[in-house]
Amino acid sequence: MKRLCMLFAFACLVTATLWAADDPFSGKWKLNMEKSKFTGERSTIQNLGGNKYKWTSGTDTDIITFDGTDQPLKHGNTMSMTPEGPNSWKMVIKKDGRILSTMTHTVSDDGKMQTIKGTSTRPDGTTSDFDVKLKRISGGPGIAGTWENADVKFTGAGEWEISPYEGDGLTFNAPAYQDTLSIKFDGKDYEEKGPNVSAGSTSSGKRVDAHTLAVVDKIKGEVTDHATYKVSPDGKTLTLTIQDAGQPKPITIVYDKI
Repeated sequence: MKRLCMLFAFACLVTATLWAADDPFSGKWKLNMEKSKFTGERSTIQNLGGNKYKWTSGTDTDIITFDGTDQPLKHGNTMSMTPEGPNSWKMVIKKDGRILSTMTHTVSDDGKMQTIKGTSTRPDGTTSDFDVKLKRISGGPGIAGTWENADVKFTGAGEWEISPYEGDGLTFNAPAYQDTLSIKFDGKDYEEKGPNVSAGSTSSGKRVDAHTLAVVDKIKGEVTDHATYKVSPDGKTLTLTIQDAGQPKPITIVYDKI
């Protein structure tokens, strides 16, 4: 029995090593904006009076006073909202006092559309511009109401590197964000690390098959999303289908191998 167990263990080790070496997820990947779909997610902004608003996106809710001061958010960042006109507000998101993004929210004169234009700054100092259009689903006037992402564009998308990790595991690394997740596909939680990562961020996962992963992301034990990672049969395309907690529709992110 002992000899049989030793042989079995060795066979498993060899199999895991071969799997890692030939893993279709391994390599460098770059975002394909044309094939990706970031639309469909919703947020609700409720006017509580006194320039105070309740902001809900999925299962996350924060209460923010639009007075230009930095105020804490649920997962550790801060946000300030400064009125710049009857239908325009400047938003600044920070982490540990460091600016992550600055943007302007503008509601159209007819109240049907909201536009968000801004710039995010990565830990490596590079920047990305973004332009988001949202359509009003209900509510009003002004910024209050339920909004749905109708069009999302951004520039300067960084590369993603995936490499083998301890047998059948993988390490996901986004160099521009100095963000790393090393995970084994055993259903256990593994910590995500990086200067922009919320404290308590973990991921667990399993291999559905050689080309498919099922991943659950959490913050301090609370599920934030369920994601499916799938590599095309030719190994050239990686598609992420992400269902954020509390959102009616998933988003689809497509990467090309480089």
